Amino acid sequence: MLTFIKSKFRRFRREEEGAMVVEAMIMFPTLFAAVIATFVFFDAFRNQSINLKAAYTISDALSREDHYITNLYITNAWRVHRFLTNSETLTKLRVTLIQYVDDTADGTDNGEYFVVWSRQKGGAGTLNNSGLRQMGGNNEIPVMPSGEALILVQTWVDYAPSFSIGLGSFTFENTIFTRPRFAPNGICYDHNGVQNGSELCPVGGGA
Repeated sequence: MLTFIKSKFRRFRREEEGAMVVEAMIMFPTLFAAVIATFVFFDAFRNQSINLKAAYTISDALSREDHYITNLYITNAWRVHRFLTNSETLTKLRVTLIQYVDDTADGTDNGEYFVVWSRQKGGAGTLNNSGLRQMGGNNEIPVMPSGEALILVQTWVDYAPSFSIGLGSFTFENTIFTRPRFAPNGICYDHNGVQNGSELCPVGGGA
């Protein structure tokens, strides 16, 4: 038996048929890393698309309102946003009604943007006139005629990649401007319906 085993080992040692796929051993880690990187970037773009669509959904719902917006409405909108994004972390939502007023007598475009009301959920902080003017200075606000009101919806969603490929955690931020559909002068938050002498209450909303 021992002689038989030794004979087999000698034959195995002298065997020269076949070849090891060295190229596969070298390329496999590279291919594996490429697949993981592709998955991470695809997942990031997918989450970005979901967050953007969720922001448009909230903005579109607000644009169709013709009654007062309440704190309960904003809270439920935030809950809908969290449901749509399915984020593991706390999302942020800010809803602001803005107005552009050009009260110059000579007709030159020297008007200003004003915050009519602003409410937030998730710790985003409300928007004030100073922050709005900064957005206008950065050309982030659409061109508006005097007296026009727009609904501004801003959302923030934190994202952390599932695998470490050099892409760190970051936050998706979306800014959506929408014109009210049925309340051309702007939707009101509770009874806050007058700004700069102009009524901003929705049609049939009362004061």
